Amino acid sequence: RAVGTAHQYLAKPCECAALKAAISETYMLRRLLSNEPLARLVGRVDTLPSAPRAFQEILACLQRPTASVAYAAKIIAREAAMTANVIKLVNSAFFGARQPVTTADRAVAYLGLDTLGALVLGHGIFKNGVTSGIAGFSLESLWQHSLDVASAARTVAICEKLPHSRADEAFLGGMLNDVVKVVFATRPAAADAPASMEDAATQMLAHHGEVGAYLLGLWGFPNPIVEAVAFHDTPSQGSGDGLCLTTLIHIADRLVHARNARRADASACELEPGLLEKLGLSSHWPAWLAELESLNSADTTS
Repeated sequence: RAVGTAHQYLAKPCECAALKAAISETYMLRRLLSNEPLARLVGRVDTLPSAPRAFQEILACLQRPTASVAYAAKIIAREAAMTANVIKLVNSAFFGARQPVTTADRAVAYLGLDTLGALVLGHGIFKNGVTSGIAGFSLESLWQHSLDVASAARTVAICEKLPHSRADEAFLGGMLNDVVKVVFATRPAAADAPASMEDAATQMLAHHGEVGAYLLGLWGFPNPIVEAVAFHDTPSQGSGDGLCLTTLIHIADRLVHARNARRADASACELEPGLLEKLGLSSHWPAWLAELESLNSADTTS
């Protein structure tokens, strides 16, 4: 019953280090997003809305006597809002996971179907997405793009032989890189919210990374994920070195745009100037793009 009443939960008795970290991260978030109206707007968000089709699928799955953990996890894993909502809960002290959980299948397995069903059917941790009428906006399309970026980030991580844990983290970061667009497109009417859809769109573009990172930070997501979302358009502003999570998400987003536009040249895809050259990975772009095309073809065939 307490789910949804707070952004984060701290266990009692609370260790001093955990309390200090929570306060320090909150202060950092306030500096990250200094726009007070936007901060209030985002602070009202307790769950992200799911695409209608995915929402109906998970409801049907959980109401079925023969439902399995694996099938429920498969539905959740391909929908960014559900992934964010369930990982947020599992990683909070409310559920007491011993190690950080970064994949939907582990999160669902940890909760179990009974708990997941109670949270979804009884307490509404997932909700059906209803947009506020922005022309051309589609939750289905946005979440599909997020899934594409997540798959691309994991593909690059695997191609570069990064640890499996980094590949999982890259997938989660890719899924969440555009969460801010949902916040604005489904925002509730409020006196201090932007006065028009045009204002909302303008502010979304101006504070794209910061708003998404602020929301995930409020929810207690790990700092690497928060930073990757904040700086996924300008990875050089992040604190990571080499092929860090922020850089992976930036590259993955541009790979997806390149694939969709049928562009094979990395220089035409708005990568941060000099990024691949600095990493010594300029020659790797064609291989990443080919692997992404191969995965896409396999998905289409299946």
